[in-house]
Amino acid sequence: IMLFTYLLIPIIVFFGIGFLFLLPYVFVFNSFYNVVTIPWQILKIAFDRRIRKNHSLEHATINVMEERYGRTLQVGGLADPNGFSLSGPDLPPLHEVMSAVREGQFRMMNGEKSLAIHPRCGTSIAAANFLFSLVFIIILFSSHNFNILNVIMAFLLANILAKPFGRILQRFFTIYPVVDDVAIQDIYVQPLKRGLPFIVIMGFNRSYYIRTYQS
Repeated sequence: IMLFTYLLIPIIVFFGIGFLFLLPYVFVFNSFYNVVTIPWQILKIAFDRRIRKNHSLEHATINVMEERYGRTLQVGGLADPNGFSLSGPDLPPLHEVMSAVREGQFRMMNGEKSLAIHPRCGTSIAAANFLFSLVFIIILFSSHNFNILNVIMAFLLANILAKPFGRILQRFFTIYPVVDDVAIQDIYVQPLKRGLPFIVIMGFNRSYYIRTYQS
């Protein structure tokens, strides 16, 4: 056992040094990757009005449910051209969710367009990642030097700008709160994929899909 321990120490040191050596390249590669791919993902949503309308309904539903419960709910969603899914440990029963969907649509149709924006939307997370990567690249090329200070500066600036920038992206690119022509067809329980470890960790004990139709 003692011999194995002594052999293990140089291996750990070797991989530790290798990780520190590769870290700057990982940061640079990841930053360039985010700057290229995140705008493309946003644009794909922006050019599909069906997804944007379902995205608006998804946000409105969560906002209505959080109003009713008076607190932040651990609920996430994902919109597609045919509807949207909701998952999370705080997800209410089916009839409550369907009621929130219909209320959210009714209120948006009657002028409450702000229901279509949600502060914890994935668009805001994508905006934060994009801003961090962009600021990091600008600082890196302007200073010609990689150090921890550059990373901290990029992180702070991205966090300051992420919230307003995320709301702008939502408003103009990923939501479309004119949902008068959206018909809410059905809601059903989605089977959870138990094999995925993050499902167990996050406790997604409920998952629903709300199917819509747009003329």
